[in-house]
Amino acid sequence: MMKLTSSQRKTFFASVRQAARELGEDAEAYRRRVLKEELGVGHIADVSRGFDFDRIMSRVCQDCGDYDRAIKYISGGVERLRHLIVATAEKIVAASPEWRGSALDYVAGVMRQSGMIPKTTPRIWCEKLTGHSGWLEFSEAQLRSLLVMLAIEVRRKEAKSECA
Repeated sequence: MMKLTSSQRKTFFASVRQAARELGEDAEAYRRRVLKEELGVGHIADVSRGFDFDRIMSRVCQDCGDYDRAIKYISGGVERLRHLIVATAEKIVAASPEWRGSALDYVAGVMRQSGMIPKTTPRIWCEKLTGHSGWLEFSEAQLRSLLVMLAIEVRRKEAKSECA
C-alpha cells in the first residue's frame, strides 16, 4: 500500500478540521469516527493514496457541505477504475486475434453477460463508455468486480499461451 503524500495529508487534516467545525464536533473524534465508518481503519497511516483517499475525502467534503469537491473525489476513483478496466481489456483484445471489436466493445460485452447492463443494448453502452459520464452510472463495487473479471481473463490467456 502506498502511503498518502504530504500534500494529501495536509488536505485531509485541513478538511477534517473544517468538517468538524461545520458539524460542531471535536476534530480528533470526528477524524477517528470517519476513518472507522468509511474504511474500517483507525489511523491515517492505514489509508492508501488512491481509492481510500478518494473515498475518505468524498465523505469529509460531503460533511463540509462542499458537494462539488466531493463529486470530484468520487469521480476520481471511477476514473482510475476506468483506466484500469480499459487497459486490461486492451490486453485481452491484443491476445485474441479472433476478436474484431475494440476494447470497449469487449468491456460492454462482459458487462452485458454479467448483468450490469441490459442484454439488448451492448452497442449503446459501448458508446456511453466512450464518454466519461457513462462510467459514473456504476458503483465502485460494480467496477471493481468488472476489473476482477477482466483480470481473470488476462490470467487465463497468459496461462494458455504459456502452455502452448
